[in-house]
Amino acid sequence: MPVQALYALQNGFMGVERSVLFYGDFSGERVQIPVTCWLARTSDGLVLFDTGLAPRAVAGLVKNDPLARFTDDDLLVHRLDTLGIQPKDIDLVVISHLHYDHAGGAHLFPGSELCVQRDEHAYALNPAPFFAPLYYRKNFDLPGYRWKLLDGDTELMPGITALRTDGHTPGHQSLCVELPESGPVILAGDCVYWQEHLDHDRVPGVVWNPTLAFHAIRRLKTLARLVRGRVFPSHDPVFWQTVRQAPDAYR
Repeated sequence: MPVQALYALQNGFMGVERSVLFYGDFSGERVQIPVTCWLARTSDGLVLFDTGLAPRAVAGLVKNDPLARFTDDDLLVHRLDTLGIQPKDIDLVVISHLHYDHAGGAHLFPGSELCVQRDEHAYALNPAPFFAPLYYRKNFDLPGYRWKLLDGDTELMPGITALRTDGHTPGHQSLCVELPESGPVILAGDCVYWQEHLDHDRVPGVVWNPTLAFHAIRRLKTLARLVRGRVFPSHDPVFWQTVRQAPDAYR
């Protein structure tokens, strides 16, 4: 099989209100959620899914967010160190969407190809005012970097497929990774924050188009059933406790 292993890379924790997590939930209760990145090792190269928070943003996050937890080990470069990998070794960086907690580390990969949906890239450069605070232009306006702009579902290499899952943002994408032993895993990104979104078709609270977000969740559930795979949510603290953390891997 072209895909050999999938590694979970912890990128700290931050606090959010439940209203951010669940559409129509107006609770101000704050909960702690993980910031997650994933690395796939394949016979054709190394593929990183999402880049987490920008290192320069960590100090402010920890200062202003009492639920934030971020150690030096949580830096993405140090997570890669545990696998004997440097940023220059990454061939392809697939970014689910360009919000600050997913695209913050993109600048670490000047030699890699950065992969995002074309519509997401265009919207991030000129977002609507209600979404503008989530897009930090300096995270993705990177002169000289190589961008691979996709238009819908795309096989990126054998066993690695980008899946268009609009709704949370105008050009959100998830990633299907076909593992030789565990079977297909769909890294949902922010199409699915928590397992509860899957179990009850609940739309994220931060959402560009709730109807499209609903259909995207249904789509991932249907695909997972058809290929006998699993959907991994992005920010679920309970799920994250069960995840095999690098240097352990899914194979």
